[in-house]
Amino acid sequence: MCGICGIVTLSPDARLPAPDVIKRMTDLLKHRGPDDEGFHFDPAAALGHRRLSIIDLAGGHQPIANEDETRFIVFNGEIYNHREIRAALEKKGHRYRTASDTETILHLVEEEGVEGLNRMNGMWAFAVWDFPRRRLLLARDRLGIKPVYYARVGDLLLFASEIKGLLASGLVSFELDPSALASYLDLLYVPSPRTIFKDVNKLPPGYVLVADATGVQVERFWNPSFTLDRIPDLHEAAERVRDLLEDAVRIRLLSEVPLGAFLSGGIDSSLVVGLMGKAMSQPVKTFTVGFKGEGWFDESEEAEVVARHFGTDHHALQVGSLDLPATLELTVPALDEPMCDPAALPTYLLSRYARGWVTVALTGEGADELFGGYDKYRFERLLGSLGPVGQLAGRAGSMLPLSLLPERARRALEAAALNGPARQLRLRSTFAREESRRLLRGSLEGMPDASREALEGAAWGYPSRDSLNRILFQDLKTYMQDDLLMKIDKMSMLASLEARVPFLDYRLVEFVFSLPSTYKIRNGKGKLVLREAFPHFLPERTMRRRKHGFVLPIRTWLRKDLKDYVKDIFASTDDAFYSYLDRGEVDRILRGFYDRDLDRALPVWVLLWLKIWCRRVLRHAGASAGKTS
Repeated sequence: MCGICGIVTLSPDARLPAPDVIKRMTDLLKHRGPDDEGFHFDPAAALGHRRLSIIDLAGGHQPIANEDETRFIVFNGEIYNHREIRAALEKKGHRYRTASDTETILHLVEEEGVEGLNRMNGMWAFAVWDFPRRRLLLARDRLGIKPVYYARVGDLLLFASEIKGLLASGLVSFELDPSALASYLDLLYVPSPRTIFKDVNKLPPGYVLVADATGVQVERFWNPSFTLDRIPDLHEAAERVRDLLEDAVRIRLLSEVPLGAFLSGGIDSSLVVGLMGKAMSQPVKTFTVGFKGEGWFDESEEAEVVARHFGTDHHALQVGSLDLPATLELTVPALDEPMCDPAALPTYLLSRYARGWVTVALTGEGADELFGGYDKYRFERLLGSLGPVGQLAGRAGSMLPLSLLPERARRALEAAALNGPARQLRLRSTFAREESRRLLRGSLEGMPDASREALEGAAWGYPSRDSLNRILFQDLKTYMQDDLLMKIDKMSMLASLEARVPFLDYRLVEFVFSLPSTYKIRNGKGKLVLREAFPHFLPERTMRRRKHGFVLPIRTWLRKDLKDYVKDIFASTDDAFYSYLDRGEVDRILRGFYDRDLDRALPVWVLLWLKIWCRRVLRHAGASAGKTS
């Protein structure tokens, strides 16, 4: 895994900034690649690279040039089938200098253009600079496992693996996008292609960007049909799922450095670990994090059961106490933009711990979105079946006083009263729409509703009319790519650890989204076809246990461990937080939680993450509201 960045000119008259600019950008990505750095400079482009060495340890230095040194590539990710592609390219006359997958991408793009990306199986964000044509090709993998951001500043185009790399240039404005800020309050993350910064964009998954003197074009390269000639029966589908997942795990064992897996004790990570064990000649190194204390849900015992079942070399990090302010102030800005996923904290702790033994870790991310693993999917199916009766009950229940309803119950009732995208938005929102708009100081009149646009557009190109499948696909294209995958990328990379996600092998994704939703959820139980694929592979108690994520004692933290910290940080005015949010509304929410004992822990937590982000990113960058650095 690596960090990439660059600046290219978009007109013959444009001038590149001094070389120290790209060096500053590259330095900010050092955690993504502590092993090596490299640069390319010519009159129209400056490329930077930080390397975490995993494949071709001796020869994989980047940037890499083609045979006549007219094209150059910087690459972040892994291409698991690069050896097969390389053999075909060598037959066509391409001469290799290295054994790395990076060079294969460069020659593949030379030979087949953008269409060649459909031959690659892996995760990637890369840039190919064509010097004679003064053309940049920037590409991101199909599912968005690897991030890449870009900004146009006059006649320059800048890109980087993380937003902090762009900001380090001193050329990109720190001004926030009010629509994106509203989306954060709605969804707890900012949906693609927006970022929290007005002038910075995410390159969407499955897209390429082409930039030259004619302008900047962004276009899709991944266009799956999600249809089968014949729908298999459940048994046939389960066999195909088993074969695809086994192969997805097998090819992700490609590495020249130590490799292991995160193990929570749930079905998804346990399957990954078991399949790794089948394909490896030595015990799998597994890692879990356990928490002791009030309010924690500790999965370490369940992980131990699976580790014994498969005979792994198991390592468990036991966390008894945590310096919460210090951990928050490290992890929140590392996410690059506001993204309130509490699981970021244990993900970072586990990544840092595992890095003591391995450089690569496989994880179980993505299975819930494919196979309907979350409780919310069963709830949404129930709401859909109730029709007008559910809407009526929702309207009545949501009118009860705030003090009588837990936050989660109120959100469910308010969602039941709605339908379509409005229902999906309310189910995913911490704040009711009216409250979030009161929190924002500036008017959003005339501005796009970025949250609704993202949810409505997420199922574009997905042909199934199956309502549950469309909800699963919506989450795949929003929550998974803009929250879940960004969390695992940024937190693992903060520890200089590469995370691989076999459930997001594109072949498995395309097949599973071609199946009816009755193969995923039936009789109130999720992951049906996945369970059928591995009926006797896992311990029985693992197959029976209910889905749990990282459950954090947020309410306890806010009332005890973080109480003084919360009071102090919200009292401070030396960052841009109150330039965008109404202080009276923020104080009202804090008083409701601390003085009236209302169930508002999650809203307070969401605002706390945003306040920390403003304090650590905007103030430390010398920025304030609307200021350009």
